Amino acid sequence: MLSSPHRPMFLAAGVWAVAAVVPAGWDTGFDAARTPLQSTALWHAHEMLFGFAAAGFAGYALTAMGSWSGPRRLSSRGVPALLALWILARLSAFGALGDDPGLIVPAGVAFLACVTWVLSFAALRSGSTRGAVQALFALFLTGSQGAILSGAYVPTIPVFGLGLLLSVVGGRMVAAFTWNRIERNPSQVLRFRIARLAGVPAAVALALTLALEAVEPGWVRASASMLLLAAIAETVRLSLWLSRRTVQDKLLGMLQLGYFWLPVGLALVALARVSEPGLSESDTVHALAAGAVACSIYAVAARAVARRADRLRPTVVDVTGFVLLWAAAALRVFGPPDRLWDAALLILWCAAWTLFVIRHGAALLHPTPRPVFSGPKS
Repeated sequence: MLSSPHRPMFLAAGVWAVAAVVPAGWDTGFDAARTPLQSTALWHAHEMLFGFAAAGFAGYALTAMGSWSGPRRLSSRGVPALLALWILARLSAFGALGDDPGLIVPAGVAFLACVTWVLSFAALRSGSTRGAVQALFALFLTGSQGAILSGAYVPTIPVFGLGLLLSVVGGRMVAAFTWNRIERNPSQVLRFRIARLAGVPAAVALALTLALEAVEPGWVRASASMLLLAAIAETVRLSLWLSRRTVQDKLLGMLQLGYFWLPVGLALVALARVSEPGLSESDTVHALAAGAVACSIYAVAARAVARRADRLRPTVVDVTGFVLLWAAAALRVFGPPDRLWDAALLILWCAAWTLFVIRHGAALLHPTPRPVFSGPKS
């Protein structure tokens, strides 16, 4: 189980995708007022960002680290230590360590601080720009969590930070996996070059949005303009990646369907901030969190358990779980505010992640495949 970071971290993400949602969606008697976050809504948001999403990010980044850091990998002792720090952070947010900020904040950020240190050390030793970018994102998440646990109110900054992470790191990954599956010709080369260029304004616009949120949250129209620009650029990227070959590849299709939520979510948040009274910003932010981030984690993790011989092919369980998750995200964003619909989306969400946990739990019975996420090129 602990032979590679992705195994415990993906399982932890799957378990926590359910554990952090059920208390917020159903009356379970959980009293979040006794936690350091002091409300169920804030505890849910914190745990989905720094419990679920952070575990998924760590599982991917620390496993894929071998592709840019050379032979360096997290040691056999480092993986269980990482899992222990993640559990400690969950206990801290749950209130099991009391309410002393001097204890809660260090315990809460210890997991992400460890991920930051490992990525930073590997990036410095290897001189990898790619590794440095991932280390910077880990540092950003660590700082955001520390600020929230210290009492700062930064509700959308971590979500937009994950959107930027998905644009920069996820966009590069989707492009690379897509490039490996297509028939390469001058037309496709041109399409991918334009798509790479389109990623620049998307990343810059998201970075400027983060800066506006941190410095002057009241500039909603300026941030909305940046988000809309990023949404347009990401739409261009996604449309240029699509082709007949990519649609036929189920794993690649899952990645691109997950990425689809990024431009949709950015556009919806922009509209909610300027002129659409029918759009709740909470619902539109969920297009980024429950849509782009969650579906992308699911799609990336599916690649880690899809190897059969020398090919990557998902099982029916993988595809079914992803479809259920995608439907749950769509219901969360576009469904009517009705208790029946809310119950339906919770059932879909929990069913998807239950299948995820079963699938990745069963994979523990087999050796870790190498490479974990990549398949053969066409």
